[in-house]
Amino acid sequence: MREIITAAATVVALALPASATTITNGSFEDLGGQTINGNWEIFPGVPGWTGSPNVEIQTDPTIGAVDAHTHDNYVELDTNQDSSITQLINLTRGAWELTFWYSPRVNDLNTTTNDLVWSLTDTEDGSEIFSEEVTGAPNDDYPWGVWTEITTTFVVLDAGSFALTFGADGGSKYQGCGNCGALIDTVAIAPVPLPASGLLLLAGLGAVFGVRRRNAAV
Repeated sequence: MREIITAAATVVALALPASATTITNGSFEDLGGQTINGNWEIFPGVPGWTGSPNVEIQTDPTIGAVDAHTHDNYVELDTNQDSSITQLINLTRGAWELTFWYSPRVNDLNTTTNDLVWSLTDTEDGSEIFSEEVTGAPNDDYPWGVWTEITTTFVVLDAGSFALTFGADGGSKYQGCGNCGALIDTVAIAPVPLPASGLLLLAGLGAVFGVRRRNAAV
């Protein structure tokens, strides 16, 4: 496991989050009464998630190289065009950890179609808490045919409502597949278990985030 800290931090006194938040439908199993006719289907949204312009749910075994990380379903963020999914979540003041699992659909070292961006935005003032991306997959960090766990740690200074968004960022078509690319599954958020006497805080801005990766064969 490798950790990348993207900014210098200082220790300040903050209260720990009171409890974990629950991501609704983090493994995309709940279709809200909608059905998948075959191995995949495009919906305007599913419980917990709004698609822009839509959300594509795939079910085992849509792609022979990779099955769902959890249960049967997962999301592809290229629904014949770059698309994104968003969920509104409430977070208390403190340090939090976002985890999800990513896999590149296309096994080609010379394509950008697997690129992914994920972000968290304050819904009250539109400020961005963090924005991270995967580019150039498949590669050693994000190999084809497996799921890679991605973890982003961040700090919330004021409790409120936030928009968590995952979006395709490739913009390139892949021969024989139209727009194909970023797969995600098993999205979760939980408090960071840091001492109550101090949390990591980006000096002057109020957020520090890191990215960790862990691969799992399927």
